[in-house]
Amino acid sequence: MSHWTDSPVWTPPKPPADRWTWLRWGTAVLAADLVVHTAGGVLANDWEDWAVFWENFAFVLITGVVIVGGTFGVVVRWALRPTPRGNRAATVALWTGAASLASYAIFFTWAPVLIAPAALLLAQEGLRNAGSTGERRRAMTGRVLAICTFAVFAWFVAAVFVTGTYPYPFDG
Repeated sequence: MSHWTDSPVWTPPKPPADRWTWLRWGTAVLAADLVVHTAGGVLANDWEDWAVFWENFAFVLITGVVIVGGTFGVVVRWALRPTPRGNRAATVALWTGAASLASYAIFFTWAPVLIAPAALLLAQEGLRNAGSTGERRRAMTGRVLAICTFAVFAWFVAAVFVTGTYPYPFDG
């Protein structure tokens, strides 16, 4: 009779702290983007008029909604669903962390710092539900890539304060 109890049985991973975690994180990221990105754009450029302010705000809002909505509303939400075939959150944390670094190609949308928190959230959930060393490695790699994304962003901000220009190849 022991062979019935020795066979591995799928048990669903622990659900996130609550089912709205992705929405809270996404809302916080979008709100921070609207405040910091818009204020940074206004302070970094010469004041022209309110029309330019509202154009910048609209750009930040639209790009933020598209990037944060796609990242948190689609990718993170999907990755947090339980699956019988491994730890989806850990694997998606790895890919989201890589995407946050790759998105420096569209830096002026602030995509890197909008995607990196998703990798951190997924890494946290992936580690919480890790059933193997490989899953832990994928989650930790996603976390490290997200931290690297923030480190590069901090370097960009420091370079702007020190030199007055972005250390970016397209900024003549």
